[in-house]
Amino acid sequence: MAWSVWLVPPIITSVFFVLGVITLYWSIFNWVTARVQAHHEPNTVKKVQVAIGTTCAVASIFTLQVIVRDSHLAWTFTNFQLLLLIFVAYFLQLRIPYWIILISGVGFMVLNGNVSAPLSWVYTMIFILFYVVSYQQSLRLNRWPFPRYMGIALVFALALWFLVKQRYHLSWGNYLTEIADYALLAALMYGYFIIQNKDRRIKDRLFQSANWDALTHVQNYAAFDRAIGYQFQQSLEHDHDLSMIMFDIDHFKRVNDSYGHLAGDEVLKQVSLQVSDVLRSLDTDLILYRTGGEEFNIILPGYDLQQARPIAGQVFHGVQHLVVTYNDIDIQVSISVGVSRLVETDHNPLDFYKRVDANLYHSKQNGRQQITVA
Repeated sequence: MAWSVWLVPPIITSVFFVLGVITLYWSIFNWVTARVQAHHEPNTVKKVQVAIGTTCAVASIFTLQVIVRDSHLAWTFTNFQLLLLIFVAYFLQLRIPYWIILISGVGFMVLNGNVSAPLSWVYTMIFILFYVVSYQQSLRLNRWPFPRYMGIALVFALALWFLVKQRYHLSWGNYLTEIADYALLAALMYGYFIIQNKDRRIKDRLFQSANWDALTHVQNYAAFDRAIGYQFQQSLEHDHDLSMIMFDIDHFKRVNDSYGHLAGDEVLKQVSLQVSDVLRSLDTDLILYRTGGEEFNIILPGYDLQQARPIAGQVFHGVQHLVVTYNDIDIQVSISVGVSRLVETDHNPLDFYKRVDANLYHSKQNGRQQITVA
């Protein structure tokens, strides 16, 4: 970039431009995930991160290229493209099929009107290789992460900028200046993401401790309370079916009294694992919540009573044959289950919860090891 074109040093422009786009990404990401986390598992957060990051990167690259493609300054945002590649491949660890990258590269060449230029094809191939190596490197970092990161970033930048130099007949002075600017920006971006990710990890840990049961590793009552409130409102607004399954481990107090609380903890963990596996095989959107000592709930959005009944049956039979071994002692486990669906007389989530709880109580009062659906 030449001083005759820009009123401020180009490195300053680039710093603010790159950090501006990344800050926009983090702002949107934090805003969206704050809402997603209230109702979904953390796996959904990764999908949101990938979607937002990809959208920001692709929109930024193509928008800029549309602006400068007919200008003699079309090469000036090469650093920005390279940094966005690092952003997607290294920091977001977004795995994109290589054929999609190739098609995007061809589309980019068509946009620039240079699809027949051999140098453009060489540039595209090296660009794809840069993505692949950056992505693989992000998954295998052990020792010296920053030197490795900078080494790979510089090797590919030297090659790609050399092709740009050849195509636009840039001087060696411009070439070296752009490489120096790029190295500085890559280092700044690394530090920026280290800070942001540290803050993200702290928030994730707080979210985990607030929403997940430390013993069974399923979601807890706080998560259930938010989820049932949300699903209750969605059901009312969109006239969707909503059902709930509640179950209780039979004679759990007897297990604690006879074999000790560690044995009881093992029973809770094994039941949680077994039911989670059953739900995962039936519907990956169904979530198990531990809402009390030995009490668990499953919310079924979009399920009427007839659809909820077989789910309850699968959960029941999944635990019915479960034997938990603790200190060479086999503990036979069974559960009592209550099932119901949302009805018009339920004025709030608590009304709904009480009816499901009443069905569970009916199962326990009538001999346990059974399902009550009403």
